[in-house]
Amino acid sequence: MESTSIKIHTSICPVCGNKATTPFLTCKDYLASHEIFDIYKCNRCGFAFTQDFPSEEAIGRYYDAPAYVSHSDTHKGIINMLYHWARKIALRSKAKMVCRYAGDKKGMLLDIGSGTGYFLNKMKERKWVVTGIEKSETARNYTKQKFNINCQASDYLYEIPCKTKDVITMWHVLEHLEHLNSVMDHLQGILKDDGTLIIALPNKSSFDAAYYKENWAAYDVPRHLWHFSPADFEHLAKRHHFEIIATKPMYFDAFYISMLSEKNKGSFLGSIVGLFRGGLFFIKTLGNKSKSSSLIYILKKKKQ
Repeated sequence: MESTSIKIHTSICPVCGNKATTPFLTCKDYLASHEIFDIYKCNRCGFAFTQDFPSEEAIGRYYDAPAYVSHSDTHKGIINMLYHWARKIALRSKAKMVCRYAGDKKGMLLDIGSGTGYFLNKMKERKWVVTGIEKSETARNYTKQKFNINCQASDYLYEIPCKTKDVITMWHVLEHLEHLNSVMDHLQGILKDDGTLIIALPNKSSFDAAYYKENWAAYDVPRHLWHFSPADFEHLAKRHHFEIIATKPMYFDAFYISMLSEKNKGSFLGSIVGLFRGGLFFIKTLGNKSKSSSLIYILKKKKQ
């Protein structure tokens, strides 16, 4: 990748190394800037990425929106109220998942992109030793004030000693990180040999992505740099010597993403229409989990 001014141009697929890419979709930043961004697709593996996205130093203003709920914790509006309701249920599910795949032991957990700290606090209540990494200073301050948990800034990731974490979690975070391969390499280094890596990602091959196309809220340009399907992510995992031992659907995301997508379309009564459509997608994914709006991948290090 090469930097031009404050834009990052991707000329080689970061997943398979192929140089041939094709324009895929043109999407709008509905949240902050209303600018237009192109998404390109690799001709070989199908991985998609936001082309000419803002560099790490310049992208901050695209997160500076009151509606960006993972940083602001806002409850305003029906969509955000439903987000918080679903999060309460999801937190219990995430905590159970961590304990199950970590063998029910208590250990060292690192949550990257910890937002306003709710998941960290849930795991702290379960007697885990938790560390959070969060780019937003506002979100870090909120976590300290509400839960008395100190979160670290982004650079802390590269200060963590090798093989010290039992579990690393990234809940809808990897798609935001500019240095995709170097982050994956570093996760391989700091995770214990018997550790567990849990990564949640939007699914560009989902039923709702196919329906909404350029209005699909989970493309979320330019904040989402990388756009995965299960096949794409398996390629990336193998490249970094991980194996996917399980894949879990995030059923509630279909409702939330559909409501936002209808809002992007400018639909009349968009929240109600989105709830209805989300319900249809939810029912369809009961028979085909790989088409869920978002997926959770549970990974282990490959045995050497």
